[in-house]
Formats: sequence, structure tokens, C-alpha cells
Amino acid sequence: MSYGLPTTTHAASSSTTSTSQPSRYYSSGSSTDNAPKRKSDLNPEARPFMPRAQGVQECTNTPPDIGRRQATEYPTFTPRRFGQRANSSRPEATQRAIKEKISSGFDTLKGKDFINAEATFRAILNENQGKLTLLEEQNTTIGLARSLKEQTYEKKREACDLLEKLRLKGKLTALKASTIKNLDLTLSQCEMALGRYLDAEARLLRLRNINPDADEASLCQPSDNFDADMANSKLWQVMEKHTLTETLLLNMRSVLTINLRSVRSAYALQKLHKNLHTVNMTLAIFWQERGKNEWAEGLLLSMIGIAPNGSEEFLHRPCHHDIKLALARLWNVMDKNYQSERLLLSLSNKPPYASEEIICTPSDHRKIDLALVRLWQKMGRYDRAERLLLNMSGKHLGMSSDILCRPCGQHVIDLALLRLWQDMDKHELSERLLLNMSHKHPDDSEDTLCKPFGNHVIDITLARHWELAGKYNLTERLLLNMCGIDPNASEDTLCTPGENQEIDLTRMRLWQLMGKYEWSERLILNMRGKPPNADEDTLCSPSGNHSIDVCQARIWQNMNKYELSERLLLNISHKHPNADEDRLCTPSGNHEADLALVRLWEITGKNKLAESLLLNMRGTHLYATEEERCSPCGNLELDLTITRHWEETDKLYLSERLLLNMSSKHPDDSDDRLCMPCGYHHIDLALVRLWQRIGKYEWAKELITRCCDIYSSSECELALLRLSAGQAGFLEMISRQPENANTLLTCSIHYFRLACEQITEDVPGSVKDNLNKALELVESALAKFPPSAGACSQKAHCLRMMGASEKEWKEWFQKANLLDPNRLQKSKTDFWRSKESAALQKLWDLKE
Repeated sequence: MSYGLPTTTHAASSSTTSTSQPSRYYSSGSSTDNAPKRKSDLNPEARPFMPRAQGVQECTNTPPDIGRRQATEYPTFTPRRFGQRANSSRPEATQRAIKEKISSGFDTLKGKDFINAEATFRAILNENQGKLTLLEEQNTTIGLARSLKEQTYEKKREACDLLEKLRLKGKLTALKASTIKNLDLTLSQCEMALGRYLDAEARLLRLRNINPDADEASLCQPSDNFDADMANSKLWQVMEKHTLTETLLLNMRSVLTINLRSVRSAYALQKLHKNLHTVNMTLAIFWQERGKNEWAEGLLLSMIGIAPNGSEEFLHRPCHHDIKLALARLWNVMDKNYQSERLLLSLSNKPPYASEEIICTPSDHRKIDLALVRLWQKMGRYDRAERLLLNMSGKHLGMSSDILCRPCGQHVIDLALLRLWQDMDKHELSERLLLNMSHKHPDDSEDTLCKPFGNHVIDITLARHWELAGKYNLTERLLLNMCGIDPNASEDTLCTPGENQEIDLTRMRLWQLMGKYEWSERLILNMRGKPPNADEDTLCSPSGNHSIDVCQARIWQNMNKYELSERLLLNISHKHPNADEDRLCTPSGNHEADLALVRLWEITGKNKLAESLLLNMRGTHLYATEEERCSPCGNLELDLTITRHWEETDKLYLSERLLLNMSSKHPDDSDDRLCMPCGYHHIDLALVRLWQRIGKYEWAKELITRCCDIYSSSECELALLRLSAGQAGFLEMISRQPENANTLLTCSIHYFRLACEQITEDVPGSVKDNLNKALELVESALAKFPPSAGACSQKAHCLRMMGASEKEWKEWFQKANLLDPNRLQKSKTDFWRSKESAALQKLWDLKE
């Protein structure tokens, strides 16, 4: 085989003549070429070309002189890594240093030290201009954007600008998604941080290779980009598109489960298991937030491999820490306090019956310790929670207040401690700790106190603390400074939205508490992009931000602008005021808007519409059988809301039957069985209130007494005290309790009930003295402690009974609604209210 080359004879000094035409591949020493010799273009040092051996035996047709063949000289080629610029010529030390700096920046970012992460990434970009490879530049820019999006509004916008510029340098897919890894994912997160949810949604859908205009079935199909799918599910949750969120997560779970059965690669299996674990944890938390606690519990237990009613031996297995922690938090929500505490102690490697010193010793897992603190806080075991937090801070109770209020350096622990102190009515310690965290002192001037510290969480927490403490002027000034607005500016400027929605909503609520309702309304209208003087159609058209729109509806509700509130809520739900009853009562899918509409209809007397909508939200209907209507739907919030509605509309039998079904009890059960706590203290407390109203006082007292023994909850103890208010022996019970806002309020209720009974039953005694005592006690609670919705409401009741003007007592009811927006959705059917109504009627009759 000649490989296309002329046949030659190998000789040391001469060559034979060839019949072939001269070739440039010939050796320069050929004797048959009489042309003048020229400088060769061939590389004399080139390695000879040798054909690959065919089998074991050499090819016999190989030309004898092929070993002397020379190749054309080419520049030396140095292979470069993917993403490296062709003209990159950096020393290895520089290359290694840059790589280490980028890695350090991402480690700092992972530790949530966003300011230092920003400084690291900026230094890399500024100090190495023109030296970074394309991949290094992309990673550094994305890292910088991630650090910026967690800071101020201006830096969030800078992050978006950086990513948009980087996006122009890369290629796009057919749906206009960037092919640069993690770019569009990070950009969508920046858009979410700025409140641009629609932009973020469209970007994520394109990244998932889905057209944003596709139908819901297509939108919920998992893509090949797992991170984009997860980000999309979280975004939909923020946007309150809960059906889409749940469907996408369930579809992802189904696809991952199927893929696990077909994949054989160890690496692929590991990755699929990790992704499935992430989806399951997200789904469990989603169900928990939606009130589907049993579903969440079943999923978490199945992830551990335990049946719902299985043995508790798994508590001591050293595995599945993240699942067990999620399960403990869920049990806390489900009022399974005993199981939650035991599981958390097991995760902390502490025996359940150890001494308090051991139990309050911090473990190696901060999240577990903080979960234990929250559980004890809920159970009313403040001493244990405080001791554990102080130990986590390197302090103990014997220290001076100066040391106790010194920040430990870990914001999450300091914030947990100050919130605990607020619950314990240690407001001075709470405020001092907050001021120290802000590098301020209580004796500083108002200008210094109201200057933002720069950490949003600390600043907003301080503003809310002052709001709860009734220091409205300080709160207002701090919030305005956080928005960059001069407190002395004009009304137009003061009502201009800032760059942070959370601050604006806090400012809006504060102005309502201060009685500045017009400012509050004007601010929320500006946030929605609606001019105050616009027509009703414009004012009531949704802005696209459901949370702000629902907030606007509630403001109009508080201002007695019920028609505007209803029309806006109907527009949010895509309904028309003149639609038929079936259409009006069809759930919109926006849970918050539907519940707001239910409460509005209750206030305006449209009880049939409210009940029908609630039943439809629960999966039944108004004309279903009694058994169907009284069956729990699995959503605790909706079940308790319908029981409250039935109480207010005097359908007490339906309310009791549903509560008993929720407790797995039957009306024909024994008294002992009926008075046994069911494990959910919210259900038990609702049943206690109902039994009080229908006169089953002994059952109510027995149930709440047992609840106090099982739940160890301060809420249950307070309910027991209030149950005894107005009864013999109450003063002896209350004397054993320390003075705080709750005990003062309960004492006020005690004297108020006595006065009501004296009026209705003509009981001898001074009605005026008891009413004055009730008013004095509630005013003492408001003066000594931060105002609460309950205290404001109680003062309104006292003033109304004492004959104050309607404007005066309504103002206090309005303050109560503002302090606790959910108060309107709570039961207003306490058994003593009927006596209050009778007493009021009797007094009005006497006046006439």
C-alpha cells in the first residue's frame, strides 16, 4: 500500500529516478530534481509518520523510506479549558489565586454574610479586568448579583442590571431563555425580591422551556431543569397560586419516582434521590402551611419509613435529622407538644427526663435548639426557653441587665431572645437588646434613635416593637427614615410608596393606629397605582398584587366602605356583583381573598352567601346532607371558620357536631370520653367556648382543665381563668398568678361580667363600682404593657356599657381590629356576650 506516495528506494547517498511528477512531499535531497535548491518549509525535527500496524505482522507494501517522511511545520497548539479565552496567558499562581477567591466568595455567600460576599466579588472583578476567563467572569457576576439581591432596594436593582448586561453577551434559546448557567434563575430571584412577580414567572417558564401562555396542564409539567422547577413552585406559592404549586410538586414527585425505577447509574440514582427528597420536604412544608397537617405528617413519616401509628423507636435512630426536625415543627403546629418535645430532645441527644440543667444545655445543632425554644415558648415554659437561649448566648440569669442585653453576635439567637422577652412582658430588656443590636442607647436623641441601622430585619423589628409599645411617633419617624422620606415633608410626599413593600405596609398599619386613615388609604392606593380621585371602576380594578389588593379591601372595610371592599374582592375573584349565587359562591382559588369576602359578607349580613362560599371551599355545598357538611375537610382553618360562622348564625348543633367529628368523638360518647382532649388545642378551645355558650359549663371546665395538664400551654391556662371569670373562687385563682397584661385583662372581664349579671338579674350590688373597676383594670393593662387587641376590645365593651358616645367606643373596637387583623375571623360568640347584649338592651330601655 502506497498511501498515495511515490515508490522510492532507501539509500544512504543517492536515490533512483522516479517516473512520478515531482512532489512537495519529497525529500529535499532528491537527485532527480535539477532545479535550484530553496529553503525548505518542512520541519526537520518533525517526527516521522508511521502507519498503524495491521494486526501483528507489518504491512509488506510499506515504502522503505517512509520513515524519512517529513510533515509541514505548524504552530504549537496548547489546548484550553472550556470557557477560557484564546488570548488568556496568566501565570498558574494567578489563576489559582482567582479560583480560590471566587470559591471564597461563594462560601461567604453560603454563610449569608452578604456584605463581605459583595466585597469579595467586586474585588475580583475590579482587580482582574481583562484577566478573567469567560466562565470566571460569569460566575463572579452571578455571585455578586446573589449577594446584592439580599440587601437594599438599590442593590437589588443593581443586581438586575448586572445580570441583564451579562445576558446580552450570551446566547438565547428559542423561547428567549439565556444559555448561561444559573443566569436566568438568579435574575428571576432578583425580580422576585423587587416584587416583579410576573416578570419572574415568565422568565422561569421560559427557562423551563414552557411558553408563558400555555394552559395550566402544560405549566405544571416538570422540565429538565430541576432548579427552575423548584424556583417556579416557590414563586407560585408567593403569588398564592396554590393549585399550580401543588400540582407541579406532585408531578415532579411522580416523575422522579418513576425515573428511580429505571436508572441504573449510581451517580444518577444519588442525584434522583436527592431531588426527590427536596421535593418531598417542600411538599410537606407546603401542605403544613395550607393546613393539610395530616397529609404532611403522613408524607414525613413515610420518608422515614414509619407508619402513622407506628412505633416511636425511630426517635432514637441517628438518621434523617432534617426530616425529624420538620416533623417536630409540624407536631408543634398540630399541638402534639409531647411528641414534638421528645423528638427534639432525642435529636439533641438528651433524655426526656434529664435535669433542667442538661435539658437547657445547647446542642451542636442551632436549628434544633431554636425549635425547642419555640416549642417551650408556645407551651408557656418561658423559664426553660429563656435559660436555653441565654446559654446559647453565653449568658445566664444571674448576670446584670447590661450583660444580658449585650448582643451575642448571632442575630437569629438575639432576635429569638428579644421576642421571648416580649412574650414574658420584659419589654425593657427587649428594647435594650434591640437598641444595642442597632448600636444605639436609650438615652440617645430622637434623631439618633430613629436613624436606620442598615440591617432591615433589626430596623423593622425595632419599629414593630415601638408600635406594640405605643411609641407611635418614634415608629413613624424610623419608618419614614427607612424609606428616605423627610418626616416634615408634604402629605403627597409622605404618602409616596417607598422601595420596600414590607415597610410601606407597616407604615400603613401604623397610620391607622394613629387615626390617620386618609393617609393610610392614600398610601395603599399609591402602592396599587390608583389615583385617589379616580372613578369607582378604576379604584376597584385589581393591581395584580393580590396581597396589596386584599389589604386595600380590609382598609375600606375598617373605614366602613363596604361596597368598595366587596367590589374589589369580587374583581380579584373574577366575579361580577350581579352574578348569580352559584357563581358568587364559587371559590376563586385565592384563599386569602375568598376568606376576606366571607368575613365581609358576614359583617354586611349576607350570611347565606358567606356560608355557601365556605362550604364550597371545603368541598361540600349548602344543600348537602348534614353528615356531609359536618365532616372535616382536612383544612383546619376552614373547618374552624365554618364552626365559628355556625355559632354566629345560631346553628350551634352543626358547630358542635363538626367539632366532635374533628375530635374523633360522637355525641353519644360518655362524658369522660367527650371531655378528653383530642390532641389539637385549637379544636379543644373552640369546643370549650361552644359548650360555654350552650350551657354545658361542667363539660367545658373539665375539658379545659385536662387541656392545661396535657398541653402545658399558657393559652389554655388563660382560657381556664377566663372561664372562671365572674364565678366564685376566681379572685383566689387569679391571686396565684403574676401580674401581667393577661391577668389584668382577665380581672377586668371578671368585674364586667359581674356588672352585666347585676343588670340583667337585678342582683344587689353597685353596678357602677364593678364597671369602674373593670375600666380601671383594662386601662392599667394598656398603660403598663403594650396595647393588645383584647385590651382595646375590652375597653370598648366597658365604655359602651357605661354610656359613652358611640364614636368613642367604636374607636377602640377599630383599634382592636387594626392590632389583630385576624380578630374579625375569630369567634365572637362567647357565652357571656348574650348577657352583655341583654344588659345593654335593658339599659337602653331604661333611658327611653
